[in-house]
Amino acid sequence: MRIGNRNDKREGRRQVFDRQPLPDVNLPSYTLQEAVDYVMKIKRANNLKERTLRGYIENMDYFIEWVNAKYGEISIQDVSATMMRDYVLWCANEKGYYEGHPFKSEFSKDRLGLAASSVNVRIRVLRTFFNVLYSEEVIDRNPALNLSLMRQDVDTVEPLTEDELKRLLRAPDQKSYAQWRDYCALILILDSGMRLNEICSLEKTEIDFVKKQIILPAVKNKNRKSRVLPLSIETIRLLRQLIAESEEHFESRYVFNTNYGEQLSEKTLQKSFVNYAEKAKIGKRVSPHVLRHNFATMAAINGMDVFSLMKMMGHADIATTRKYVQVSGEDLAEQHKRFSPLAKVLKRG
Repeated sequence: MRIGNRNDKREGRRQVFDRQPLPDVNLPSYTLQEAVDYVMKIKRANNLKERTLRGYIENMDYFIEWVNAKYGEISIQDVSATMMRDYVLWCANEKGYYEGHPFKSEFSKDRLGLAASSVNVRIRVLRTFFNVLYSEEVIDRNPALNLSLMRQDVDTVEPLTEDELKRLLRAPDQKSYAQWRDYCALILILDSGMRLNEICSLEKTEIDFVKKQIILPAVKNKNRKSRVLPLSIETIRLLRQLIAESEEHFESRYVFNTNYGEQLSEKTLQKSFVNYAEKAKIGKRVSPHVLRHNFATMAAINGMDVFSLMKMMGHADIATTRKYVQVSGEDLAEQHKRFSPLAKVLKRG
């Protein structure tokens, strides 16, 4: 007869000998927002500019908002390739064109679907985001691996004609400080091709009035290289006048300020340009970006070589510069008239 050990705590407890495998047990996963925070930490460690990081966050917020509305709160592991393609199709066909825009939400209310270029920005952010998560082994599959960009037209920005530019420049009331300041910004973009954020962050110390140029430090440039922008005498005089008048009223290290002496915001200047376009009865989209295209196109037509233009535009790739040069039919005809080989041959004969 076997006598049990009264001190054995295992006595009477269930014992397991044979293993019974269970279905796959998922590891704990990040929520979409936690995944965004994780990727942003990595991007900050890579020393990306804050402006670039804001773009990532903004575009991922769009995706999270769509996912939450359609599927509720899910983990990052639950995102599939099919889900992402549904999101792309929604952006292209159903998203309100100006929905959520700070000052254009009232325009084109019935227009649905973003431009292919805008959708592609969101696709690029998604691909970057999931590539990082996959390489960091946060996810065991990459749902964005085969997510392709949408095809888009090459000529997406139509520059203004010379007549439209003249009407636009007449639109600001130069008796008003704010509108005269905007006029100076218009002139500066057309003379230098500066970006909107570069205009609004331009500091007095970055202007060399003797050499008639602006020297933008590397930290302010998209390609992280310093840039020298020669200016015409008319632009230099305007900037000197703007600074002098501003200093009569307030202290600021910036060239472009509000009526209260604060740094001018990009949204304020964008909205002003839209208003001037309406006042000038220009039936085209007018923005600082469009005027940057105007600078590139007109400079190229007037004979500036593409390498100098690339340097002034702050591009790292010459292919990007070429996209900015949009030659109209009238300009093409004028160039043909001036440089046609046949005309020269016949003239010689």
